Formats: sequence, structure tokens, C-alpha cells
Amino acid sequence: MSDMSPQFTSGPLRTTVTIELHTHLATRTWSGRQPNPEEKVHGIIGMPRLLNILNVIRLDAFADNPYADLWMLRLEERLLSAREEMNILIDSMKTVFSQLPEMMTVQSCASIQPARFPVFAGTQLGFIAIYLLTDFDELMRKSLLAHHMALLSRVELNDLRQHGGNLIRSILVLAQKYRRIPVTRQDIRERNARAVAAEELVGPVPEDIFDGTHRSAYSPPLRQPVDDMSASVAEVEMSASASDLDADGNDAETTLTVSPVTATEAGDDDESEI
Repeated sequence: MSDMSPQFTSGPLRTTVTIELHTHLATRTWSGRQPNPEEKVHGIIGMPRLLNILNVIRLDAFADNPYADLWMLRLEERLLSAREEMNILIDSMKTVFSQLPEMMTVQSCASIQPARFPVFAGTQLGFIAIYLLTDFDELMRKSLLAHHMALLSRVELNDLRQHGGNLIRSILVLAQKYRRIPVTRQDIRERNARAVAAEELVGPVPEDIFDGTHRSAYSPPLRQPVDDMSASVAEVEMSASASDLDADGNDAETTLTVSPVTATEAGDDDESEI
């Protein structure tokens, strides 16, 4: 009697992420700013567009594009630095509220009707950018409350708003400059036409970026060079030929199909669809 036990498999993971913003400043940052040529006001992308750009950079990095790796590292460093500065500003509000009398208790303020937006972030850097925006929203809530309670002057409030807003806008402006360059590390090793064109356009890739010694913590695994892959294939074929020799020393016929592999196991590349 054959074994008819059922095979159980699990499907992809799913989740829903929503962001809640309580201040107009943070909400406008999410939406972005439209350009106004008459008043010489430049447009700034919003958070949804930023998330899309970060996803494109991630896909280019998966294709072994070293310039995308460089941009991932650049944006990661800028995001982490901005969050650190934003948290310093938030921590400074503790000193501001320490001016309150001991007998007074103040609860944190919140909007009676906060703006809620669905978050479709396909990258880790995208989530860090979302965290930065919520940090800015927290800073504005605390600083507006402190100004309302005469703990901050108008000048001090504007300084905090300008400083915190500039931290986020610097990320948006930087990401907006990204341009896709169709080139891979293998192209650069071969010095083909794509590699030459890319180098003429934006310059050479830094050596530590190219060899993978300096990358974003969220960069995908590096691809194995074609020369190394060919050597691996040859070793497998030689090993297979030796194992197929019969007892009389005759080479038994065999067919061996080898697929190119990356430097890591295939399972390490799989990411759940969260």
C-alpha cells in the first residue's frame, strides 16, 4: 500500500503596515512638495516616491550593479546619521520640559484625527526612512506643546522645525538624484562597452565597493565571478567523471547538468514577502 500522507506547505508571509502622523509638517513631508516655477520653489518628492526609489536601487543591487551598491551605502549612512541627529533633538526636549513645576503633570499631545497612510516598503532602508519621519513627527509634537506652554520661544521652535525638516529633506533630495546605470561587476571585469560608458558617465567604482569589503548592511549577496564559476563547474565535472569509472577502469557514460550558483546558498537569497 503506497504512502498517501499529505504534503503540507506554507505560503508566503503577508502583513499590513500603517503609519500615523499627528502634525501637518510630517504629513506634508509624506506627501512631498509640488514645484512652483513662478516663485522659484523646487519640488521635493514625498515618502511614497522615496520608497519606490529605494526599491529600484535594491533591485539594481540584486543585479550585481556596483553603482547601486554605492548608492545603498550612501543612503544608509545618511539615514542612520539623520536618525541619530533627530534623536538628539528629541532628547533635548527632556531638558525643556524639566522647567515645569513639580506639581504639574503634562501628558503627551496627539491629534484628535491623525493622518494614516499605508506603508508599502520593500526594503530595509525604506523602513528606516519611515522611522525617521515618525521621529520628526514626535519632535514636532513635543516642540509645539512646549511652545504652547511658554517653554520654547518662537525662534527656538522655528530652529527645531528647520533642523528636523532639513534632516528628512536631505534624504529625499539625495535619493532623487539616483540614476540607473545598466552595468554589472562582470562588465567591469571584462572592460566591455557598458563598463566604459558607465565610467565615462559617473566615474569609476571605488575599489572597496567593487570587491564588496564596504557595503550596506542590507545589500544582497555578491555574485560569484564568471571565472570562479567556470572553475567550480570544471571541478564538479572532474569529480563526477572519476566517480563514474567502473571496476574495469572504463568510463561509464553520464550526463551532468550544472547550473550557475552564487556565492551563497540559494536559500539564503530568499526573502519572505513581508
